[in-house]
Amino acid sequence: MRNPLTALRLSSTALALAIAAGASATKHTVTQSGFTFSPSSITVAPGDTVRFVRTGGNHTVTSGSECTASGLFNAPLSSTSTSFTWTVPTSVAGTTVNYYCIPHCGGGMTGSIVVTVPPPSPDLNGDGAVNAADLAGLLGNWGGTGPTDLDLDGTTGAADLAILLTAWTG
Repeated sequence: MRNPLTALRLSSTALALAIAAGASATKHTVTQSGFTFSPSSITVAPGDTVRFVRTGGNHTVTSGSECTASGLFNAPLSSTSTSFTWTVPTSVAGTTVNYYCIPHCGGGMTGSIVVTVPPPSPDLNGDGAVNAADLAGLLGNWGGTGPTDLDLDGTTGAADLAILLTAWTG
């Protein structure tokens, strides 16, 4: 018979590897093609980069809605500036950042960047360590919702426990 603690350690290690793979910043590319951005909508996480690439003509990539700049970014896409890269700040987590081309906005040259909310930290009490106090908090909210729902599936359960144990610092 297999030791349940060994099985939990193995599954938490596998989960940690999956989380670590997904935790690194992702590079996204949006291409200007004619009078469109492709894809016109992307989903990103804070820390990811979005690279806008020009294929021709003179355009801009300007944050804002309804052809009104928000001031978050504004860059040319031209023969002398063929790309622009924006690193997604944590301050826009949970929002949609709309953007457009200044000279072609009226014709519908727009796009959007949906920014996800990062998962909660397994350091539930914020003391800089993942330890018995965090474990007690998680177990005390077993089946509940809130900050102990580390995998954001709606309830605190075994997957959340595995995330916490993987991040354990003692």
